[in-house]
Amino acid sequence: MSKNLRKHERKHIKVSVELTFLDEPYAVVNTRNISQGGMFIEVDTAVKFPIGEMVSVHYLDPLNNDADTFKDAIIVHKNDDGFGICFIEMTEFKD
Repeated sequence: MSKNLRKHERKHIKVSVELTFLDEPYAVVNTRNISQGGMFIEVDTAVKFPIGEMVSVHYLDPLNNDADTFKDAIIVHKNDDGFGICFIEMTEFKD
């Protein structure tokens, strides 16, 4: 069995997420798991979600007392039933 090298522990929690991809209207999807660093999003087909693309998510964060949360993220991997995203911080671009 391989050693887990993740920085943040994943929690297997289903959360409804509003997902925005490029200029498309948001879609409501569910997570398979979530961590402080990202989440895995379940979709019927991950074909239209290319690795390296940026997405935005809006959800009630179960890891932070259901705080209303908006995050930008990058798609880092995918398979037949969904894709994984890694949260990115845009603080260096803020005033």
